[in-house]
Amino acid sequence: MVRRIQIAQGITLLAAQTQKFKTGCFSVNFLRPHSKEDAAMDALLPSVLLRATQNYPDIASISSRLDELYGASFGTLVRLKGEVKTIGFYADFIEDVFLPEGEQVFAPMVEFLQEVLYRPYLEEGIFAKRCVEGEKQNLIHAIEAAHNDKRVYAAQRLRQIMCENEAYSVPRLGYREDVEIITPEALWEHYHEVLANSRILLFYAGRQSPEAAAEQFGKIFQDNGREETVRVHTDVIREAKELREVRESMDISQGKLAIGLRTGVTTEEESYAALVLLNAVYGSGMTSKLFLNVREKLSLCYYVGSALEKYKGLMLISSGIDSKDYEQAKEAILGELEACRKGEITQEELESARRSVLSALRASMDAPARLDDYYIGKAIAGGDDIEALAEKIAVLTREDLVRVAQRCSLDTIYFLKGEEL
Repeated sequence: MVRRIQIAQGITLLAAQTQKFKTGCFSVNFLRPHSKEDAAMDALLPSVLLRATQNYPDIASISSRLDELYGASFGTLVRLKGEVKTIGFYADFIEDVFLPEGEQVFAPMVEFLQEVLYRPYLEEGIFAKRCVEGEKQNLIHAIEAAHNDKRVYAAQRLRQIMCENEAYSVPRLGYREDVEIITPEALWEHYHEVLANSRILLFYAGRQSPEAAAEQFGKIFQDNGREETVRVHTDVIREAKELREVRESMDISQGKLAIGLRTGVTTEEESYAALVLLNAVYGSGMTSKLFLNVREKLSLCYYVGSALEKYKGLMLISSGIDSKDYEQAKEAILGELEACRKGEITQEELESARRSVLSALRASMDAPARLDDYYIGKAIAGGDDIEALAEKIAVLTREDLVRVAQRCSLDTIYFLKGEEL
């Protein structure tokens, strides 16, 4: 379904030709090693580039241009795939075939991408101060919003504690104090470094042939003098070394309990399909053990669920509880995992989880943005196509899930409680 085409050194196009959608989409992704030193500038750069360009010197003129292209959208991307940061842009637009004869949108959108990437609005030869300062404030607000959402904050603190001294502990958007000290000069220097040595992944889904899409993107990226690309990778710790249990207090009414497991399994491994199905049985969705038993039957949680960090080999559990129920809720959540390890999985639980996972995979094939996210991650970290993953999940047995459950080791328990307790 997805073709790989080499555009230039270090630049790869992933192209999915499909007649499913009335809109096409593409993304451009610059791959960077995630680090505290660069996280804030990586997050800030796409927003500054999209704030103003030489031909479109303000937000109003950019919006007007996209309106001219039949209401196309063009936004920034800052994603983490394990410890690999991808920064860039995502666009979607009406397919040319649905336009009046002679009209085009795909080619002009690629030209607009070129404008954003290579013709930034400058003052005195560097990024305009108004653009940098304006987007710094927006980024700081986004960082603060994550801090103010205590569910998000607890999950973030879990990752920081669990992955201490690992790049994954650094928040995707960086830290406020690092944003505040960014200058136009420093960001301008970082911009040139990103262009010069980042590996670039392009994704396209739409009615254009892969060859036609490659030809359009090649007009931007051919002969641009890029150097050897910087290495990106994710360090995976296969099992927990020791259990860490951390409690912190804050003025909150609802406690937040977050638990981290090392699964030892990432997308490129054969047992990944079993881990996906195990996660659905254990904690993902309304038919899971955590939802039905811990939340519904025992009424110990306002919410509870598990999610995989598939590129890092983690399972992260998030729940909201009354602080007085901490010990009981913790034991119940871990008890359901132990039940999976022992094979206490009913046929109904297995098949409900299987239906849920297969439905989600089918839905991802019908959503261009989800296709983009999936195949960019696959290009970075390996793994199956969506169809191949679905085929594996369709035939997994209870024994397959038990084996992968026994590989999951408890690493960190984090509890954010009210100050009165």
